[in-house]
Amino acid sequence: MTPGASHPYYAEALYVSFCWTPVHCDPAGILSEREANMDGEPVILRDHPIGGKTFALVVQTQHGSSIATTAIHRQQFSRRIGGARFVPNGGTDPRDHLAEVGHLASAMTEKCLAASIPADGQKSVIVADKSVIDDEDLKVDILREHIRAVIAVDPGAIFGPDINVPEGVQDRLAAESDLLDHVTGLSTHARGLSIDTNGYTAEGVVRSIRGALGESIAGARVSVQGFGAVGAHSARLLGAAGARLYAASNVSGALVATGGQGIDAALLFALWRSVGDGCLAAYVAVHADAQLFPDPDDLLTIRVDVFLPAARTSVLAMPEELDAIRHAENPHVRDVTGFFRSTRAQIVVEGANHPLSHAAESYLEQHGVRILPDVIVNCGGLIGCWVEWGERRGATPVSSLESLADVALDRVHRTIDTNVRALLASGLPAREALQQILRQNAPIAPAQTS
Repeated sequence: MTPGASHPYYAEALYVSFCWTPVHCDPAGILSEREANMDGEPVILRDHPIGGKTFALVVQTQHGSSIATTAIHRQQFSRRIGGARFVPNGGTDPRDHLAEVGHLASAMTEKCLAASIPADGQKSVIVADKSVIDDEDLKVDILREHIRAVIAVDPGAIFGPDINVPEGVQDRLAAESDLLDHVTGLSTHARGLSIDTNGYTAEGVVRSIRGALGESIAGARVSVQGFGAVGAHSARLLGAAGARLYAASNVSGALVATGGQGIDAALLFALWRSVGDGCLAAYVAVHADAQLFPDPDDLLTIRVDVFLPAARTSVLAMPEELDAIRHAENPHVRDVTGFFRSTRAQIVVEGANHPLSHAAESYLEQHGVRILPDVIVNCGGLIGCWVEWGERRGATPVSSLESLADVALDRVHRTIDTNVRALLASGLPAREALQQILRQNAPIAPAQTS
């Protein structure tokens, strides 16, 4: 059977073609994002170029000093899906984050293809001050207003959780009757699957490492950049499989093992559950086998077998790419050549979205490093969110949340296992192998109607 031809999670059968002429609409893609919000109205751009790709729709709204941007990559299906994340304003113009949101949105399209999900990719980035990021009420207000602006011009958009957008925020958004069909990734209290709390993305990440390492996962030295919803659960699962956590980082610094046994991953995970980003400091307060360094990037100097970036986009790039990326996407990007000289990592498992530039991936592959690309390994959260959303639409009839969780996790495991086997068997560089996998898995887009 052709993948996707009779997909069990395909909640809708018809493609709907939307045609808009809204305020600030710029079909030619000429209007710069810097001309935005002159009168407080949403900026809506059609067929807009970002980073060499054309995006079907970009919507940008302003909320005080915060700028919210959604990029919708394509509109071949009736639904678009992707997370919304809050990131701190690093001192640059918040509207300069189009590169990041573009990378994330196009990657979501590829994830949907990899998982045979009949939807297009989208992503939302809200650039805000720390005071906003730390205030759940403000985040809910911003997202509520922004999502309504997006669905006014694309009623197929679905928003999931992401960095600094926990399940509690999703639950409050879903409580609005007009937003329920456009939000997923809810807590079990709101009849969701608690995707982040239960580590769905990490399930896929660790499944991919098992596929690549087999029995040699036991004793493998691992570093985790971004000890959060993906990184913390990944460390927990890797520790249970016998891997040794040698370094972990978050915004508070880098925790580095000082002994040969590594960091107690189960304890660090428990502390993360309890105190969040304070877990690294809490660990050194009760354990003498690690040291906490104030610079999170010290993690990028620790010799390991497996490096798991689970933070944000573009953390490693080639030297000639650094200035452009620092301006447009991530001011903290680091030189991949120095990273490799220091760490000698043999596998990079992309738990985050687009954590390495493609040139950085190629450089590492040329030096014998195995790349397990983001689209293949970190689609567990997407799958869980799609299955959860489909249950509310009647596409996944189950008797209980436990049964729904079983369906979702089984699909995560089968998808990752199949794709990692294909990746390893191809003998090709990761990005070339990925394109083969996407062509094989892609669901069939319904015929467009005028």
